[in-house]
Amino acid sequence: MKSDSILIFISFLLTFVLISASKPNQERKGVYVEKAIGKINQQFQQDLQELLIYANAFETSVRSFQTTGSNFGNLWADYQNLRSEFKRIEFLLEYLDKEAFDKTMNGAPLPKLEKKVADLNVLEPKGLQVIDELVGELKTDISVYAELVEHSQKFRKDVQKIHSYFKIRRITDRQFLEASRQSVVRLITLGITGFDTPGTASGIRDSKSVLESIDSYFQFYASELENVNRSEFSSELNSICQNGIIMAEESTFENFDRMRFIKEVGHPIYKLIKDIHLSLDYETIDEVSKYPLAINFESNSLFEEDFFNPFYYISVPNDPSFDEVTELGKMLFYDPVLSSNNEMSCANCHKPEKAFTDGLKTSFANDGSALKRNAMTLNYSGFATGFFHDLRTRRLEDQFEHVVLNKDEFNSSYQEIIGKLERSESYRQLFNDAFPAQKGKIRSNQIDYALAAYVMKLSPFDNVVDTYFQGATDEIPKEIKNGFNLFTGKANCATCHFLPLYSGLVPPLFNESEAEVLGVPEDQEKPWSLDPDLGRLGNGKTQEVATFYRAAFKTPTIRNIDLTGPYMHNGVFKTLEEVMDFYNEGGGAGQGIELEHQTLAPDKLNLTQKEIQDIITFMKSLNDNTLFKAVLELPRDFEKNEIDNRVLLK
Repeated sequence: MKSDSILIFISFLLTFVLISASKPNQERKGVYVEKAIGKINQQFQQDLQELLIYANAFETSVRSFQTTGSNFGNLWADYQNLRSEFKRIEFLLEYLDKEAFDKTMNGAPLPKLEKKVADLNVLEPKGLQVIDELVGELKTDISVYAELVEHSQKFRKDVQKIHSYFKIRRITDRQFLEASRQSVVRLITLGITGFDTPGTASGIRDSKSVLESIDSYFQFYASELENVNRSEFSSELNSICQNGIIMAEESTFENFDRMRFIKEVGHPIYKLIKDIHLSLDYETIDEVSKYPLAINFESNSLFEEDFFNPFYYISVPNDPSFDEVTELGKMLFYDPVLSSNNEMSCANCHKPEKAFTDGLKTSFANDGSALKRNAMTLNYSGFATGFFHDLRTRRLEDQFEHVVLNKDEFNSSYQEIIGKLERSESYRQLFNDAFPAQKGKIRSNQIDYALAAYVMKLSPFDNVVDTYFQGATDEIPKEIKNGFNLFTGKANCATCHFLPLYSGLVPPLFNESEAEVLGVPEDQEKPWSLDPDLGRLGNGKTQEVATFYRAAFKTPTIRNIDLTGPYMHNGVFKTLEEVMDFYNEGGGAGQGIELEHQTLAPDKLNLTQKEIQDIITFMKSLNDNTLFKAVLELPRDFEKNEIDNRVLLK
């Protein structure tokens, strides 16, 4: 007891010292500070000091929770102060050091494998999301107290390290403006959906802090905008931010109108920051980087066709012949010449009228027997960094090799395929048109590139919700709006099916595809038993042999989901109603399946039947308006007539 009192005294003393040190140095003047970016850097340093103060105060509050008999209200108040200050500068912390941010500050509360290391190294979760879960549990379960003490101390120490590291960093205008836009993406996709606050559901309160930060930081640009006759940008940004703040203040997590917020606040700010960036004529990422990013700088909203940059996800060159590459890929996609017996094409399992699935529980092998897994949609599938249900390949163009060599599918080889294609004058010409710099012999990577290019074209972004967010339509049915708000709120769907793809492609950088452990049953016979498929644990990658990947499967897009049933990796659920009941009951664990590492919370969602129906109505509204059609005829000028007799699937 005595040692705890001493510790608390020392903590309060440290807090006093930090407060004194945090006062801005009024003598640091000069051209650099007088410019907007100088003031921004100065404010960032001050906010870093404040964050350290609040991290220390929160740790002190946690430690004193039991020893002094403090009530939960004091701890909660200190935690909310810490979150508010963190959210003020989260956008800069994440932008400037994404890896450290995810490892120590605000990564998902799940174990992960460290990337780019030779050995299997498991990173245990820590940071604010872990703390948020513990704070939420502490209200009813005192047993988590010791763990909360440990994590509050870790967080305070990590803030100290980051504070020291960023003392010598200076942010440029380009970095600040890019980080600001990234913060809007994070707010829309991870903030208001509850991803960042898995225990307390205080994401709406957080949005107020984010908007206040954007508003205050951008005030430093007021004079520069006035100098370029764009002073209206300052007042416009302030007005939008204030509107969003009012929306947050007047709402709870469950009744917050996320659809309205995205349309009236999120997207306008996202566009306006780009306009400010260009009007001030500061360099852009496109001007300084030779590497493509996942997001196009020129985009104005998350739901536009040009928001994602396809050439980040595929190796196909972005050159004038890309359309010819795509046309070649389309022809190859429907041509059974790629299989050893000239009877199986990609379209066997990926039919355009079914959103490029086949409507079967699991797909058929080349001998008519059942394969192990359900066919995934190809619409929007190119926007990913992991493919197949078990994420065994990293690039879209790498998928095809697995189909070619699989004895149950094409059962062929590139050498065999090329040997056949070169017997057709039509195909030789198609390859020459698509790859003019490599005229002559057909190469295996050209086949991969062509198929990848075609798949990337299957993403029109033109469903009812897309066009509403794009501004092409002003009204949307009430049931769809309610379903969207439930999907991104109470139902927790968007914490795994991230906007805007509604898939496992993780924002705000969209450079990682996730797999989730849901506890999917082998069949629907009660009591349920876990499907024996190992999922990601059995994908053959030695650096992913981690027990928490058992039964983990890629989170697919739900765009066009009305056309892609049956559902789950094994097609166990026939209808969307069955899928929603599964989630509403807490997945496999909620239904009695023992699964140590289920990432889906086992708690019931307590959705009403009306709410479930609205979510289903919303999901059905995600069907694309664009209809993709198969090729009408295949090349039939092969030197061997038996190839000319192959059948085109209709």
